[in-house]
Amino acid sequence: MMNNQDAPFEFDTILLGEGKEVITESLFGRVVHGRKMGRQLGFPTANVDAEDVLLANGVYGVQVVVKEKQYRGVMNVGVKPTFGSTLKKTFEVHLLDFSDDLYGEFIECQLLFKVREEQKFASIDLLKIQITEDIHHAIEEFKQFEDFYKDGERKTLRKKQISESA
Repeated sequence: MMNNQDAPFEFDTILLGEGKEVITESLFGRVVHGRKMGRQLGFPTANVDAEDVLLANGVYGVQVVVKEKQYRGVMNVGVKPTFGSTLKKTFEVHLLDFSDDLYGEFIECQLLFKVREEQKFASIDLLKIQITEDIHHAIEEFKQFEDFYKDGERKTLRKKQISESA
């Protein structure tokens, strides 16, 4: 795990079978207190304090590294338009099968795939329904990455590792 707080964003290369590669992006930051809206919706999130990087707004399936352990999650990148258009861009991730306290922890979120674009919902109830669908969609998508995350060990080759070994 890269633990460089000066580099909140980088690209990874996942080596697939038969010589194929997938370029993914990683976001690094410390978990900070937010407005606790995710918790109120029934989907608690870790708000990641990271610089406003050139990452498109939307919902992503992510692999999250916390204290050298890996978890899967769904991450929203954007301004949360359902809650008001005056909010700044945020990075918040709902970890699947996780219930511990993350405040103050430095985490890495590796974006594996995009679930959908960020959108404004007419009601909180419609947003909750969509979040549930996003999670189900992500769980299905994660199946294509199972070989890369066996036994809690991430099988990626970072550009930094490539240049160091060259």
